Amino acid sequence: MVNVYYQKNITATPQVLHDALLDHKNLSDFFNASFKVLKTENHGEVSGGKGCVREVTILGVRFKEEIIQADANGIEYRVVDDFPVKAHRGVIRFSAQGCQTKVSYRITCRAPWYMPNWLLTHLLQNDIEQCLDKLGARFDPC
Repeated sequence: MVNVYYQKNITATPQVLHDALLDHKNLSDFFNASFKVLKTENHGEVSGGKGCVREVTILGVRFKEEIIQADANGIEYRVVDDFPVKAHRGVIRFSAQGCQTKVSYRITCRAPWYMPNWLLTHLLQNDIEQCLDKLGARFDPC
């Protein structure tokens, strides 16, 4: 099982960060991937929230992610159809701390048979660190 984790304090409110990470069409600002919404959120959910399905393209590979929870405390998503990795779950949590928010990002999954765990761990760790570092730079450019 692969388990990666990163956290960062960002000078923004949880709501601002929540909104930025649910703005799927602009997620490429934070990730080295492109995103396309295939299905909008469920009725009564926040924009881009629970029920939203997005197509992610990274390094020529396309797969789908579904938002399974989105509220003021965080966002959870999963990769649909166990491709390109199995049992992929991403959990992003927000914790207000004065004028900053502690953002915690964890991904758990199982590597496919052809990819060593250490390599997938390295790729995902770099991905989530880059995401939060770019997110932080947007709101705290110093």
